[in-house]
Amino acid sequence: MNNTELLPLLGGALVGIGVGAGGVFVWLSGQLKRERQRVINVEQARQQSAQQVTQARKQVEQLQRENHELRLAVRPAPRPAPAPEPAVDPAVAARLYAESKLAPPPDKDPPKAFKDTVVLKRGE
Repeated sequence: MNNTELLPLLGGALVGIGVGAGGVFVWLSGQLKRERQRVINVEQARQQSAQQVTQARKQVEQLQRENHELRLAVRPAPRPAPAPEPAVDPAVAARLYAESKLAPPPDKDPPKAFKDTVVLKRGE
């Protein structure tokens, strides 16, 4: 092999390597551009979901406030405490108890003036 054959071979190899490197560079730049776009889309989706979460929290807080207000509005009025029964004097209570034990209970049926009449059949 002499120099006249080696120079075109070496030049073709260098041009081939340059064209290959250029092709790889173009292909990788396209891939890189697509990945950057994906990252941008993911970041926008993350920000949008963060905004939605914030809005949802605000809505939950608002609903809780409204619910609390409604509970206060619907809450039944407190009932007044029952009045305490007047204190009974122990001496009066003992006297009433003794009188109730000594006095006979009143009859439920008043005494009858005449005996009940019973009608008998004729054959008896």
